[in-house]
This record gives sequence, structure tokens and C-alpha cells, in this order.
Amino acid sequence: MEKILALVTQQARAGSAEAQLALGQMLLNGIGTARNENNAFAWFLTSALQGVPMACNMVGRCCELGWGASVNKQEAMLWYQRAAEGGLDWGMYNYATGLTLGWNGATDMNAAFAWFRKSAALGHCKSFNIIGGFYEDGWACEQDFRRARAWYAKAARCGDFRGCFNFGRFLLKENRVEEAEHYFAEARKTGTPEFLSKMRLFLLNE
Repeated sequence: MEKILALVTQQARAGSAEAQLALGQMLLNGIGTARNENNAFAWFLTSALQGVPMACNMVGRCCELGWGASVNKQEAMLWYQRAAEGGLDWGMYNYATGLTLGWNGATDMNAAFAWFRKSAALGHCKSFNIIGGFYEDGWACEQDFRRARAWYAKAARCGDFRGCFNFGRFLLKENRVEEAEHYFAEARKTGTPEFLSKMRLFLLNE
């Protein structure tokens, strides 16, 4: 791994935008070297300034979460927008999330829905689940439980833990208990601790 790190570093310093992105990832995750968020951010930014969509997305993540940079969600949105407009599904998803939560100062559910749909068209699993939520709650679209169920099913079948849970909820309403239990079990495999606490509470209430 040290040899790979040395080669990637050499290429990054020589100006390769893809190597700069890869080096940023290695530094962020501590692969072959000690984790260094500051240096990771610097390399992501260098790559992003060359127009690499994933690097733009990673600069956004750093600004959103404070990895080697001050937390600044408005700045994150600028980089997510670049990544989204560059055709990156994750950039579209993150930009749409920010529009939903009002990171630019106000929510824009219509624009968010459009970007989630663009991301979903590229096969982005988490976007399937979010679109299901839009249809279930009638955000920026007419409320449609049939479509919500279909999108949740799509998210569940590609492994999204929230999609598994939401599809399980619909199955439970249909009294398809064994199938629902299967998807709840799938959600438990990869769900975050916070999410799993909420899921347990839901199941206890049910």
C-alpha cells in the first residue's frame, strides 16, 4: 500500500486530477498513511478546481461535515451544485438534500425533487427512497401511495436500509408480515444506530 501511495502522490503532484482525488480519499480514510483531513481537503480542492465532479462532491462533503475545513453548508452547496451539474449522481443527491433542508437559506422542494429524479435516473439507490418519501407525503408532487410503494421497493431491492424499512412498512399494512420482517431484517444489517433506534420504536408501537 505504501508503494501505491507513493505512486499516487507522485502523479498528484505532477498535476493528475484523478490522482489528486484518489490521494485525497486515501488521506481522508487513512489508507496507506495516517488519516489527515486537512491534506485530504487540500487535494480534493486541487482536483475540484480542475473540474472533476467527484472531487467537487468531496469538497462539498468536507464543507458540510468539517473535514479539514470549517463547517459551511452554503459553501458545500456551491460545490454540490458543481458536482450535480457535472453529471455525478452523488452530487445530485447531496445538492437535492441541501435544497430540501434549506442550506441555501430557504427550502426548494420542487428543485430538490427534480434533482433527486435525475440522480435516480442514473441508478442512485438512496434517491429511490427519497422519491418514495416525496410521493408518500405529497412534497412537490401529488400524493400517490402506489408510486411511493414502488419507489421504496426499488430502493429496498438495491439494498438501501431506509428503503428496506419503508417498503417493510407498506408490506406490514398489507398484512404481508413475513415479507415485511425480511426487509426489516435487511435494514438492521446496515442501518445506523440512530436509525435502528427509530425503527425499533416504530415496531414496538406497531
